[in-house]
Amino acid sequence: MRISFHFRYWILPLLVITPLIMMYFSGIRWARELVCPSVNWELGIVENLQLVLLLMMFIVSVMAVKKKKTRIEKMAFILLAFFTLFVFLEEIDYGKHFLAYFKGHTDTFFRDLTGRSNIHNLGNNARLFKRSIYLLMLALFIIAPLVAHRIKNPVIRYLIPAKWFIITSVITVFSYVIPRLLVDLNVFEDGGFGVNIGEFSEIMVYYIFFLYMYELVFGKDYSTYQSRNMESQHVKNNQT
Repeated sequence: MRISFHFRYWILPLLVITPLIMMYFSGIRWARELVCPSVNWELGIVENLQLVLLLMMFIVSVMAVKKKKTRIEKMAFILLAFFTLFVFLEEIDYGKHFLAYFKGHTDTFFRDLTGRSNIHNLGNNARLFKRSIYLLMLALFIIAPLVAHRIKNPVIRYLIPAKWFIITSVITVFSYVIPRLLVDLNVFEDGGFGVNIGEFSEIMVYYIFFLYMYELVFGKDYSTYQSRNMESQHVKNNQT
């Protein structure tokens, strides 16, 4: 069991992220093209891994709707399913770059309807969204596990992830910082992402949220936390 935790929370992420970063900065044309195709970097391994993770999150959310017993859990995962589907569509610009590559045009339904390719690139939406996500990750995956022993509320305890997530969070930070520094300090030539060098960290962001959802669905039972809370309250009442 412990070996599987090591693999899930830090070995697998490093096995994926490290080779991708090395290929990106290798200077080898075919390696760069796999990671960040010059024709359109949206069609490369990095972007498609993000899409796979989003689809996995969507599938887990749908499975949770059937698996979970309480109404509030079902409703929460229904909302998460719609949200992950929305993010997936945003990531592919509602099919724009696939249409551009295979059909030679970018006339998506969303573009016809709104005149825009997506929502997250309008104004400062992308920056605001990323900052909100990073703050949520700091609170949920680093601070919360460290103070979990002080929390008594069963709902909050149920939502707090395992301490293993701290390791995954650190890898997420490094997956952004290292490529950024290598480019900004001119250590290696940029492989094509340019200002979007944070695409590597987006893989980790989606991965850590997938792990969190997987833990909630298959590793935790809310009713167990409720029963433990009721038992502790019963013990306290008997003592008084």
